Amino acid sequence: MVKHILKKTACGLALFLCLLNSGSATATFSYPPAAAMGSGQADPDHISTIMAVLEAKSSDQKILNKAAEKLHKLNDDELRLMSSLCDRISIHNDNAGADIAFSLITAMIVLT
Repeated sequence: MVKHILKKTACGLALFLCLLNSGSATATFSYPPAAAMGSGQADPDHISTIMAVLEAKSSDQKILNKAAEKLHKLNDDELRLMSSLCDRISIHNDNAGADIAFSLITAMIVLT
């Protein structure tokens, strides 16, 4: 019961933070092209790992687009950290540690 409440709270907080930061009134229906977003530092393998977890947790296309845009602006160290947290979520999806890892990933995306 406590795990269920923690999971719902973490997901709700993550979505609230994404919505709070999303400021854009227009919605797009595809991820922005990598060439248009950043300096080319982004590792596509790390980004695809992170996006897979985000897509599993959220179905809001506007939030996913904004997250993809921000991920392409991060440096490789930040992406590697977030990717390793996503690996933890994929392996231990049903425990509190996975919920905390998801909250950290969300916070890192929102605060960039």
